[in-house]
Amino acid sequence: MKINHLYLGIALLAVPSCGTPTYTYLESYSPEESGLNVMKITDENQSIIAGQGTTYAYSSISYMGICTENGIGWNTLNLLDISPDGSELAYESFTDGQWNIMIRKSGPQGSATQRTYRNVDDFSWGADGNLYFGDASDTKRIQVSATDAHVGSIMRQLTSNNKDINPVLSNDGKKIFFTRIDNSGSFIWSYDLENGALTSCCRGYNPCPIGEGSDEFLCVRNSSMGSSEIWRVNYEKGVETLILSDKNKGFTNPRISPDGTKILCEGSSISSISKKPNLDIFVVNLDGTNLIQLTYHPANDCCPVWSPDGKYIYFLSSRANEKSSFNIWRIRFDI
Repeated sequence: MKINHLYLGIALLAVPSCGTPTYTYLESYSPEESGLNVMKITDENQSIIAGQGTTYAYSSISYMGICTENGIGWNTLNLLDISPDGSELAYESFTDGQWNIMIRKSGPQGSATQRTYRNVDDFSWGADGNLYFGDASDTKRIQVSATDAHVGSIMRQLTSNNKDINPVLSNDGKKIFFTRIDNSGSFIWSYDLENGALTSCCRGYNPCPIGEGSDEFLCVRNSSMGSSEIWRVNYEKGVETLILSDKNKGFTNPRISPDGTKILCEGSSISSISKKPNLDIFVVNLDGTNLIQLTYHPANDCCPVWSPDGKYIYFLSSRANEKSSFNIWRIRFDI
C-alpha cells in the first residue's frame, strides 16, 4: 500500500532512461505556495520515508481514495503524526527490511529513534502518550496494537484475526476507533480500552474523532458517483451528515484543527504545472464551507497534521528531489 517513489512528474529535469524520458520538478514550492513559508524537515538521503502516491489505474477498493472523474486512486494510510505537545514527529521508515515507526524532533535538526519492531501498516499518536498502529507482521491479517511512544518496547495487541487499519484514540481517551475491512467493504469500529468491547459504528474509513466524547467522528466514504467524501457521524444518535464532496476531487485523511473549527485533509487535484492529477492539501470549515487549497506542487502532498497550537501544518511530500522520495515538510497556517 505504501508508495514511496511513484510520481507523475513534469518536464523540468530529464532523467536518463532506456525508454521515454521522465521528468521531475525540483523546486521546493510552486508559485501559488509563496506565502506558506515551506520548510523541509527531513533528508531523503538519510532515511526511506513512507508516503502516498497516485495511480492512473482506477481502484474500487473501499478503503482507497478515488476520483473517477480524473481516473485516479490513492492509498489512505495515516503515515505521519505529531506528539501531543508538538515537540516531536512520528513517521514510518523502512528499517530492518520492514516499515517501522520512527520519532524525531519536529524541527529541521535532530536524529530519529525507532519505536516499533514490527511491520507497521499505519498509526496515530494518542493524547495518552501511546502509539496506536496496525501490526502487519502476519501477512494474512492486520491487528491494532499499542506501545508507549518513549518507554520500552512492550506491545499490547488490541484486536485479532481481522484486517484492521487507521487506529485513533477517541477524544475522551476511552475508545479506539479503527477501520475494519472484510468482504463487505470498510467499516468504522470502536474498541473500548476498559472492557475490550467491540462495536461496529458505520460504513467508512479514516476515522477522526470530533468533540469531547467518544460517540462522534469524521470519516471518509466512497460515493456511488466515484469520489471520496468526508462525512460527520454520531453513531450513538444515528446522525450522519455529508461535509465535503466534489465530483472533480476526492478527499481523505481528515484532521480536526486544535480549535475545532476546521478540517485539514488531502485531496486529488490537477496540477497547473504538469496538467496531471496529484495529491494536495486542503482546509475547509467544519460545516463544509470555504474550501481552500493550500498546496499546488505537482508532486504528491499527503498525510497532513496540525501542530497543537494550529500555527503549522506538517505533511509528507515527494517534491524537490530527483527520485521523488518522500520527506516531511512544514507550512505556516494563518488563514
